[in-house]
Amino acid sequence: FQISGQALYGDILAFIAAGIITAYFFIGQSVRKDLSLVPYSIIGYGSSSIFLAVYALFMQESFFDYSASTWWSLVGLAVIATIFGQTIFNWLLKWLSTTVISMSILGETIGTCILAYFILDEMISVQQGIGIIVILLGLALFLLQQRKSH
Repeated sequence: FQISGQALYGDILAFIAAGIITAYFFIGQSVRKDLSLVPYSIIGYGSSSIFLAVYALFMQESFFDYSASTWWSLVGLAVIATIFGQTIFNWLLKWLSTTVISMSILGETIGTCILAYFILDEMISVQQGIGIIVILLGLALFLLQQRKSH
């Protein structure tokens, strides 16, 4: 927990990102009714890549001047986070509500903490542990409520 201008800026960015991903899922739920997973994913990932390329050109960022470890990280993000992770969400859009999928994204932070613990030898702080418990309880309550309403 932190109170500062930098923390507030990060909170605002997180709030905006949550709104954008929710809008993406709402649009995707409608589009996925008529479009299969692969074309939908190609359109989504392709348009994102084009947007980021234009942004990088506008900001005069290099496309190639990165270390080998950075390239491996980028490949890992592309393959694991995007192709496996995001594509699962895109696949689920056809069968689950946007609300359930949006809520399930909260589990990503838990997975990140666990992976960092095992892969990077990072410790899970008391605050993170409490956060994990709160998120899991919140998800359980939400999913139980969803089950009752259906």
